[in-house]
Amino acid sequence: MKSNTIYRGLLNWKLLALGVFFCFTSCDIWDPDININPNTPNGLLESGNDSDIDPSVFMVPMLWSTVDGYDYLAWNVIPAVCEYHGKTKSLSQGNRHKSWHAFDDSGFWQPMYSSIRVVKNLRNAAIKAQDTRYEAIADIWESYTFSMVTNLYGDVPYFDPISDDPPLLSKYDSQADIYPAILAKLKDAGEIITRQDAPINAESDLVFRGDMLKWKKFSNTLRLRLAMYMADAAPAEAQAIIQEILNDQETYPIMQSNDDNATFKNDAVERPSVLYTISKAKIEEAPFSNVFIERLITLKDPRLPVIAKPVRKVHSNPETHILPSNPGPVKYAGHMYGITTDNAHATLWNGGFPFASALGDFFRKEDVTGQPLIESASTPTLIALYSEQEFFIAEAIERGFVAGDAQSHYEAAIQASFDFYSVDYAGDGYKGAFGSEGVSDFSEYISQPDVDYQGGRDKLLLIAEQKWLASFFLGIEPYFDHRRTMLPPLRASSGAENFGPNGSGSKFPSRAAYSDSEIANNPGNVAEARANGFDVPIISDESRNEAKMWIIQNNDLQMELFQEPVYSTDYPLIESINGSGVNFKSWYNDHYSTMFWFER
Repeated sequence: MKSNTIYRGLLNWKLLALGVFFCFTSCDIWDPDININPNTPNGLLESGNDSDIDPSVFMVPMLWSTVDGYDYLAWNVIPAVCEYHGKTKSLSQGNRHKSWHAFDDSGFWQPMYSSIRVVKNLRNAAIKAQDTRYEAIADIWESYTFSMVTNLYGDVPYFDPISDDPPLLSKYDSQADIYPAILAKLKDAGEIITRQDAPINAESDLVFRGDMLKWKKFSNTLRLRLAMYMADAAPAEAQAIIQEILNDQETYPIMQSNDDNATFKNDAVERPSVLYTISKAKIEEAPFSNVFIERLITLKDPRLPVIAKPVRKVHSNPETHILPSNPGPVKYAGHMYGITTDNAHATLWNGGFPFASALGDFFRKEDVTGQPLIESASTPTLIALYSEQEFFIAEAIERGFVAGDAQSHYEAAIQASFDFYSVDYAGDGYKGAFGSEGVSDFSEYISQPDVDYQGGRDKLLLIAEQKWLASFFLGIEPYFDHRRTMLPPLRASSGAENFGPNGSGSKFPSRAAYSDSEIANNPGNVAEARANGFDVPIISDESRNEAKMWIIQNNDLQMELFQEPVYSTDYPLIESINGSGVNFKSWYNDHYSTMFWFER
C-alpha cells in the first residue's frame, strides 16, 4: 500500500519546498499564527500570516493531500461495495459489508482533516497577497473535501475546523446545516472568480492548469452534485439550486465537454497514481466482478476492451465451469461477486484470478509479468466528470426539478463517457470482444432496447445504470450516488445476511464509523453526534449500521438477494477437492442469473 504522506509531492519544489515543508511541520519559518496548533488533537489550523509566500506554493500540497488521502479507498473498497470488483480476498470490504464501517485514521478521516490545514495555508497566503482567485480555489477545494467527509460519516466537525480560531475539541455539526453552508460557499466562490478571473500559475494547478473559468464551472458542477444528493431530504431547496444554475448558465457556467473534467494530474516522479503504486498481489485480489463485466457484454458496450483486460485463461467445459459469454475470440469475464464464506473459497471460485478480467490499459498498463509500466503512474485521479454532470441533469429533468430534454442529456452523458475512453467501434479491441455481433456506431448502441430512452424501461433506472457504468473509479462518488438512489438495483448474496449484527448485511452500507482517534480524543462530541445525528441513536454495532444520515433517511437501503453457492458442492469443479462441483450446474441454472437485475 502506498504511503499517505501529504507532502511527498513537494520534494522537488525548488527553493520554496523547504519553507512549505516547515509550514506543515509547525516550524517557525512562518509566523506562529498560521502553524498547526500542537495542542489541537483534531489536527486543525490557526489563522493569521504575515509572510509573503506566493499562494501558488500551496496549490500542489493542497490538491495532493486530498486525492492522496482517498484514492486507495477509491480503489480498494468502493469498487467492491458498488460491485465493480469481485474480490478474491478481503471479502469484508465489499461482499459482507462488514469492515466497511471501520476505516482507521490513515484510511480517510485523518487525511481529509489534515488536508484542511493546507487549504487554510493557501487561503491565508491569498489574503495576504490580495489574490481572490486563490481564495476562491481554497473555498471550492475545502467544499469538495468536506462534501466527501459529511457524505461518508454524516454529522462531522465543520464550522469549528474552518474557523479562524478553532477550539481544542471540535463539536459536531448537523449535516442539514453543513450542506447549505457548503453550497453557499461554492456559489460565493464562483462569484469571486467572476471579479478576478485571469489564469493562475498553471504549473502549480494540477487540476485545471490555471484556468479559472474551469474552476468556476467545477464549483457549479459540485453544486449540482450536492443538490441532487440532498434532493430527497430537502427537495424544494435542491430544486431552487438546480433551477438557478441550469436556467442561467451565463452566470453559473457548468461543464460543456470532457475538456472541463476535473481530474488530478498524477506523474511518475512525485505523485504517482494509486493504480501504479498498488501491488500486483492487490490487483489480483480485485478483478472485475461478473456483474460489471456481464452488463458491459450484454450491452455490446465499446468501453469493455478499454476498461478491462482479457482473461488469461478460459475453461472449456460449461458443465463444470463458467465460461466467458462475450461472442468475440478475445474473452472477458468477471469474478463472482458475493462470496462471503472465506477468502480461500473466493480465490478458488472458477479457477480464480487468471479466469477473470482485470484493469485495462486505460487505467494500468502492465508488462507480461503483471508489473505496472511507468505510463500507469500518470493515470489521472477522477474528481468530477462531464458525463456525471449530464446524468445528474437528465435525472433532474426526469424528476421534474427543472424543464428540459432529459433524453438529450442522457445520451450526451453516454457519448461523453465513450469519448472519455476513446472507444473505437472498428478497432481490434472491440472486434476482439464482440466479433461481428457488436454495434457499428453510437446511434446503434443507444437504439438497443436496454439503452433506448424511449424503449420502455424505467427512465430513472436507465440513467442510473449508464451512470454506474460510466463512473468506475470516480473517487467515492459511485457509493454516494448508489446509496442515494439504490439504482441500478445491485443485489446482495444471501450469505451477507450473516453479517448483519456487525455489518450492514444485506443492506447497502449506510455510513462509515467515526475514526478511533477521534473517539479517543473527542469523546464527548462524538457521543453527542452518535445520539442526535442520525435517525436512530448509535448505541451498538447494529444501530451504528442502521443509522442513516440526513440525506438518506428516506431510503431503507435494502438490497434484493441471490442465493450464494455452497462451498464446495455448488462451486465450479475444483479437481483437488473430492466431491466439488457435483451441484454446480443446478446452482448455475437456478441461481446465477438472479445476481443480475438486467436478466429477463
